Amino acid sequence: MRKSMKLKFTSTLLILAALAGCSQPAATSTPAAGGKAAEPAAASTPAAAKKDPVTLRITYWAGSQMTVDKTNAVVELFQKAYPHIKVESEYYAGDAYWDKLNVQAASNSMPDVVRMDYSKITNYVNKNLLLPLDDYIQKKTINMEGVNPIHIDGAKFNGKVYGINIGNNALVSFYDPDVFAKAGVTPPTPNYTWEQYEKDLRTFKDKLGIYGDTHMSQTQFAVWLRQQGKKMYNTAQDGLGYEDDKVFVDFFEQQLRWQKEGLISPLGVELEVRGLEDGPFPKGQAAYGSLSYWSNHVDIMETQLKKKVGMAMYPGSGDGKGMYIKPSFFQSIAKSSKHPEEAALFIEFFTNNIDAAKSLNAYFGMPYHPAVLEGMKSSFSDTQKRVAEYLATVEKYSSLIDPPDPTAAVEVGKVFKNVSDEIFFEKTTPKQGAEKFRKEANAILAKKK
Repeated sequence: MRKSMKLKFTSTLLILAALAGCSQPAATSTPAAGGKAAEPAAASTPAAAKKDPVTLRITYWAGSQMTVDKTNAVVELFQKAYPHIKVESEYYAGDAYWDKLNVQAASNSMPDVVRMDYSKITNYVNKNLLLPLDDYIQKKTINMEGVNPIHIDGAKFNGKVYGINIGNNALVSFYDPDVFAKAGVTPPTPNYTWEQYEKDLRTFKDKLGIYGDTHMSQTQFAVWLRQQGKKMYNTAQDGLGYEDDKVFVDFFEQQLRWQKEGLISPLGVELEVRGLEDGPFPKGQAAYGSLSYWSNHVDIMETQLKKKVGMAMYPGSGDGKGMYIKPSFFQSIAKSSKHPEEAALFIEFFTNNIDAAKSLNAYFGMPYHPAVLEGMKSSFSDTQKRVAEYLATVEKYSSLIDPPDPTAAVEVGKVFKNVSDEIFFEKTTPKQGAEKFRKEANAILAKKK
């Protein structure tokens, strides 16, 4: 029996796509189980001739039980379409996923299909752990015909594709329209400013006695840098991408101001967040939810709050520099896989099968294949329509996503978190923190390049 997943954040200043729990759940390794699913469309899946049985292993990061349920639903459909292929799934939460994958890589025992985050895939490509997918794309085992190259090129290195985007997402500040109405605050527009955001935080506290939002993390800092024409890392990725520490100081000084006025939730409250379903916003304790949430998390927020939520870009995004469209995850094939053809079939099914897409319900991000979008059009829910509209807005007010993070990004992220905690607990000043972060981050990046 599958163990329940108990997710725990050590800090909400870490991006929610890479939770780092004090205690992680044990892995689950079972074939998908559950209720009866709809038969896949005949046009989207070729009839399978009788073939020798194959066991295909897949692994993925799961920050929510919904992630497990959605993946299992697609696995069920796939196994019905390809009865000779048995799928065994493994999932882990937080850093335990990457730790386990690294151990498997070292022992040449990685699962056939591995889920890659945009920030991690560079490392695995550089270590020659992933199989190029160009041959499968060329012969349409993975059918990318008619797909805009921007949805493919994010996983292209040295002219070869190493992962297939499973859906598009964008960072989002969720907000509660009812709370806004009670406070008399106008919902944010694309030209919403940081100054207006601070005024609104103050209004929520003064009129309703609730938190306006949470502290912001490295995720928001990277957008903050982009808004000012800077980047987290330089082009060579052997140092930080900005030289003037004022951008760091300004980012933290405004948060200290909000913290001292009680406009955002206390750091201690945020440190107790256990998962995506937890936290000030999904508990109805804050007007905004900017805790490194992504557009595909809207279902979780609306399920928790039992009502529709609004979606807004971060303040200061009207100039079109800060925001970006991001692949939610990539599906890749391990170079050590003994069943790469079947792995490619699974990736194609997961990405382009109409029934699979309907089952996923855009949970891992909005689909982008023209045929899939056309096939789903009639079944789009109100939520999907609103997500699609939000992504269209982000695309209009965004710039090209930065290159994947360097190998040393994980260590840099730990330094950023430690310095952030020191600043928010007022053990150091933003200026001192900026100097410390620059010194330590540059040393790590120069060494790891």
